[in-house]
Amino acid sequence: MHRLWRVIRRHLAPLTVVVGGASGLVSPIAAQEARGDTLTLTAILDSAALQNRLVPRELGGYRARLESEISLGNRRAEGMEMSLSIEQVASTLTWDRTGRYMQQVTGYRTQAIATNISSLGLFRGGWAIPSLYGNRLALLFGRDTSTSWQRRSRMQGRDPLYAIHPLGDERERTYRFRGGDVVQTVRTAGREIPVRRIEVTPRRGLSKGTVVFVGSIDLDATRWQIVRLRGHFAQVGERDDRNLISRGSGFEGIAYIEAVNAEVDGRFWLPAYQRFEVQAASSMAGEGRAIVRIVTRFLDRQILPTPPDVVVGAPSDTLEIRPFRLALGPPDSVSAYREWMTEIGTMTAETSAEDFADVAPDRFNPRGPPRARIETERLSDSYRLDRVQGVFLGTGAVLRFRDAAPGLTLRAAGGWAFAEQTGRGRMVIEQRRGRDQLALRLQRSLDITNDFRNPYDSGSVLGALFGRDEYDYVDRRTASVQYLRLIGVRQRVQFRAEVGVARDGMVERNVQSSPFRSQTPFRQNRPVSTGTYRRTMIAMDANPDVALEFLRPGFGARLHYERGDGELTYQRAEARLTARANRGGLMYAARLDLGVTSPDAPPQQLFELGRQQNLPGYDYKEFAGDQAAVLRGAVAWMTPWMRAPVLVTPRIWLPPVAPTLSLGLQSGWTRASNATPLATVTALGSTESDHPRTSASLTLRVFGGAVGVGIARTLDRPGPTRWFLEFGQRY
Repeated sequence: MHRLWRVIRRHLAPLTVVVGGASGLVSPIAAQEARGDTLTLTAILDSAALQNRLVPRELGGYRARLESEISLGNRRAEGMEMSLSIEQVASTLTWDRTGRYMQQVTGYRTQAIATNISSLGLFRGGWAIPSLYGNRLALLFGRDTSTSWQRRSRMQGRDPLYAIHPLGDERERTYRFRGGDVVQTVRTAGREIPVRRIEVTPRRGLSKGTVVFVGSIDLDATRWQIVRLRGHFAQVGERDDRNLISRGSGFEGIAYIEAVNAEVDGRFWLPAYQRFEVQAASSMAGEGRAIVRIVTRFLDRQILPTPPDVVVGAPSDTLEIRPFRLALGPPDSVSAYREWMTEIGTMTAETSAEDFADVAPDRFNPRGPPRARIETERLSDSYRLDRVQGVFLGTGAVLRFRDAAPGLTLRAAGGWAFAEQTGRGRMVIEQRRGRDQLALRLQRSLDITNDFRNPYDSGSVLGALFGRDEYDYVDRRTASVQYLRLIGVRQRVQFRAEVGVARDGMVERNVQSSPFRSQTPFRQNRPVSTGTYRRTMIAMDANPDVALEFLRPGFGARLHYERGDGELTYQRAEARLTARANRGGLMYAARLDLGVTSPDAPPQQLFELGRQQNLPGYDYKEFAGDQAAVLRGAVAWMTPWMRAPVLVTPRIWLPPVAPTLSLGLQSGWTRASNATPLATVTALGSTESDHPRTSASLTLRVFGGAVGVGIARTLDRPGPTRWFLEFGQRY
């Protein structure tokens, strides 16, 4: 986590624009139009640069109310995202034409599923861009890492690292431009404003370390001011010409920006919506990415007069480089803030890492020459620990053909389980075309047989390390053809189909106990049936990143059907509905799982419920059957006390204590429909539930819900009250 934050601090998106220029020049476009010449891209750029070098004469400054969401999470290779924390921040921004700027936090609230620090301490200069006028873009957290900088930083503080503005004085030396056509017409106040788009790319041969913008600029074609800036930032001259790489860290940090302006009083364009996003990738995580996302809306704005010490149009009337600081309002006032315009989680709920795919750098871009990398699809391909394999170490490689064969990718991964003395891995040939993906997969894997897991649950290294490997496993070899179709405007619905051959095999416990709990042996692996079968599967997922365990609000659903024919014969169907919502200080969440399988299905296809399978208060996989249902729900209330972040050091802020009371309810039911599944259930050491088994928990959580202490007990039968301490949220 610290390494990731170092990448983020070095490479997050731009903060503000500085440096001005002279006034009183004639627009090149006006001169061309006077001569009757055809409008050229050069004239467009010269006119836009002239207009954006200066703050409009009528604009003295402004004060605006902002509402922002800061989310920290990750994205898996298959496209599903999860937020580990969401911070909602209300602030007031004050800016004037000299470059003076302050952002003051007036309200704050947060939710988290893991212990973390508040991001406010990392954004000491604020995160909003007050205007897009000027010659340079100052990168948040950026700095020169030379020895001379280290000496200066001790004496006078950190110097910012600047990206060269595409409309600045150095544009011709730094950038190549193309386009300039009208792409849309904005209608406002009874007027039609044509918008022209210019594509921006860096020139070759730039000095090492030069920071540039890559993307597009939309211009008001009547006033030649920026309407939208969208793209990413790159530091050229780095190793392998990669974009904003953190050297020696193993991470690549790509900083994206989308800054949208709105016309104010029919005179000039000022910020309305801004989104900054860092996507940090590692070769060990493959296409998975850690994501820091900041979304800000400017809710209202008050135009301020020109400062009395400024003479408009004079040589001194220019933006200057000034220190910026994020200020925190009085804690009592921040805690009492109630003027939220949106519910927490709403602003980032409709965003996706794929939104920037069209302006992505080479690392994530499907276009370009073929690219080979040492890379795995997921972290568990590189390292894993469980009682069957012991320590598993592996690696992988990927070849993306890109322009040579658009959409074609070859993947391979393999590793060795040291305690089991077994090799596992996969080979994949994958073809993508638009929203369709077709893949051929050959693999040997250690699959988990637990049921109704959360979408991110692929085992627990820490659990096994400390003696709680609460999973059972099957050795599975498959050869299959898979089809994936993404559906919807934001591709939030996924249809999957798979046909192939599989073989299940029994595995045993090869590690007797964890190194930290040597006196407590691991359980034996529950038995499975061995055999070869033809496997067919279809599934439909709607909003798969909306889950009881995640923070994104909304509704999610899943339908899944599979069957086996051969030595192992079965049919199995599952359905899931999930909902999560925030209303003021209340959070509501619910999840319903239903499942049914053939009465004569092998034991690994039966449904099992218990302590770590959605029924706290009961034994491990105490209940099983060929039919099952689980309903879970939770209500949490954030009390109105201590909602302000806790300052530890100028760089370290803890989330607010913000005591939160949460009530959780879990109810599960299993049934063996006849004597055949009943015999299998008995052989597994489980029983039918006979009736819905219900438990409840009451938890006091702090720090955004990341730390909790509570009690749980069964409701359908007498039992002891259990106290627990947990880090993270579970319902």
